[in-house]
Amino acid sequence: MNLEQAAKYWKQRLTEGKPIYRVRVRRLLELAGAERRGWAIMRRITETLEINGLRTVPDFQSVWIDALVSIRPLDAVGNAEGQLEEEIHLTEESEDAESPEIPSDQDAIALSAGGEPPIDKAAAPVAEALNSPAGNAGVVEVPVVPPMDGIIRVSSIPSANRGVVSVLLTDSISKATTLMSFEGYSQLAIMQGEREVRGMITWESIAKRSMVAPEPKTVADCRVDAHVIDSDAALFDAFPTIERYGYVLARSKKRTITGIVTSTDFAVELGEHSYGFMCLRTIEMLIRKKLHVQVTPADLLNLEEHSRARAESDPALLTFGENVRLLERNEIWCRLSVNIDKAEFTKRLLEIRDVRNEVMHFGPDPLDANQKRSLKQMEDFLRQVFI
Repeated sequence: MNLEQAAKYWKQRLTEGKPIYRVRVRRLLELAGAERRGWAIMRRITETLEINGLRTVPDFQSVWIDALVSIRPLDAVGNAEGQLEEEIHLTEESEDAESPEIPSDQDAIALSAGGEPPIDKAAAPVAEALNSPAGNAGVVEVPVVPPMDGIIRVSSIPSANRGVVSVLLTDSISKATTLMSFEGYSQLAIMQGEREVRGMITWESIAKRSMVAPEPKTVADCRVDAHVIDSDAALFDAFPTIERYGYVLARSKKRTITGIVTSTDFAVELGEHSYGFMCLRTIEMLIRKKLHVQVTPADLLNLEEHSRARAESDPALLTFGENVRLLERNEIWCRLSVNIDKAEFTKRLLEIRDVRNEVMHFGPDPLDANQKRSLKQMEDFLRQVFI
């Protein structure tokens, strides 16, 4: 089944008022024959859905790649998204389903009975709800600017979607420290159910409280305020809080705590998105250093008429593609005095050019393993032969 067939199926199900799956963003990409969200593929998916009178809630372009999105009619745009999220929908991973696309009668019964999609037990809070609700006591709200389209959101971080390991106020200090030691965490959320945050306990709060008599015995003795941010907020809105406290809790529109973003998670995300830029910078600088000293004004006349480098007779203005085209010319290649196969080298440079185009168009997803390998291989190769 491809995306067009799936869209027609979803439209038919919605028209007939039948239950419909929520779909992972990654599955949408697979149906469209892609692995990552580039601008071209996102436009194609959006157009295919719109032609069939459909959209995704939330927008598949801005959420985590493994997030679940609902398929909605376009005329449902006017409804509050909070109201839309309250309606129950099946996930593709439902154990009762007969296939990844077509829900069974048993699934429909589960929906009508108010069933919930399966929960990953490994990601669910370990704490059970207390007998009496007490609200979000001890929570510091992190102020954010209104969400904008095209920004990197907190929900795009994997850890913001994996749930939190939590404890109760009445749990012992030893339970909290044991959990933090096993999981390698610096902090744990203090929760009452999935929505009510009662604070945080950290190694730092335990250490500080332990210096004052009497000796702390329960989590409540070492509780500090929790810092919470909406998961659809811009990631950089969370940065000052993460920088100061080392974490921020992510909260969905349904007020559930969906995960935690730590300073390590933030650094990993920045590394994922900046890796391509750093590798490409090295590759391009090494090519420029080796090639441009061999380029003459006459060589630039072979470029297209609209080339700035040709118009101003300045090799510094050469684009990456123009550098490749000059390297393909035998008379210039011979000046480099390198004993490597030109055809294989330029073929791989063209692959790097394609990766560069994706990176410079700021797609929402990091590079895949093959693209990273291509960049690393080219960078290592140039370091050997172009220095």
